[in-house]
Amino acid sequence: MIRLICLFGLLANAVFFLWYSLHKPAQAVGGVKQAEGVKTLRLVSEIDPELLVYRNEGVGLSSSCVDFSGFDTRVSADAVRQFVYEQGFKSEIREKISKVVHSIRVVITMPNGLSERLEAIDYIEAYQDSLIEELDLGSEYVLVDIGGLDKANRISKELDAAHIKNRVEYSEEKEVQYTVRVFEGIDRKLSNEIKEVVQESYSLQKNEKKVCEGVASLRATE
Repeated sequence: MIRLICLFGLLANAVFFLWYSLHKPAQAVGGVKQAEGVKTLRLVSEIDPELLVYRNEGVGLSSSCVDFSGFDTRVSADAVRQFVYEQGFKSEIREKISKVVHSIRVVITMPNGLSERLEAIDYIEAYQDSLIEELDLGSEYVLVDIGGLDKANRISKELDAAHIKNRVEYSEEKEVQYTVRVFEGIDRKLSNEIKEVVQESYSLQKNEKKVCEGVASLRATE
C-alpha cells in the first residue's frame, strides 16, 4: 500500500512538472537587453588624447591666454612655468621644431677651356662683396656669406644659364623653440608686472595675447 502511494506521488509530480514547462512565460534570450540610444561609457584615460579639446566651462572661464615665446632651452621655459604657477596661473609648454640652414656657399668649378675659364672668372669677380675662397689650386672657387639659401639658388641658376658648372652646399640642423602659454580666467588677467618680470629675467622681446580655451573636455565621437 505504501509503495502504491509513493508511485502515485511521483506520477503526480511528473504530470505537474510537464504542465508547468508548457505554460511558464518565455524568457528574453541573451539576458538583459541594453537600452537603445545609450553609448558605452569610457574613462578619460581610455580616450585617444587627440579626441580631447579645450572648451570653456561657464561663460568666459579661461577665455584668453598669453604666450611667452623665444625660449631656447626647456630649463628656461620650466622656470617661467613655475613662476606663473606661484602667481596662481595655469600654463603649459609648447615645442616648435624648425630647420635652420647655415654655412651656405656656392662652389664654382672652373672650365677647362681658356675662353670659358675667363668668362667664369669675370662672373666670380662680380661677387667681390662675397667672400671668395680658392680650392684645389684654382680648380674651384667658393662664394660664401651670400645672404641666404634663396640667393644662393638664384646665383646657381644664373651660373647654369652661363654654362658654368656649380653646386650649392649648406649645413642643416634642427632648432627647438619653446613657448609658455599662460591661461587667464575671466576674473583674473595676467598683470603687466608679471609680464615685465618674465621679459626682463629672460631677455624676451615678445609676448602675445590670444583667445584660447584652457579646460579639457571630450569631443563627441560616434
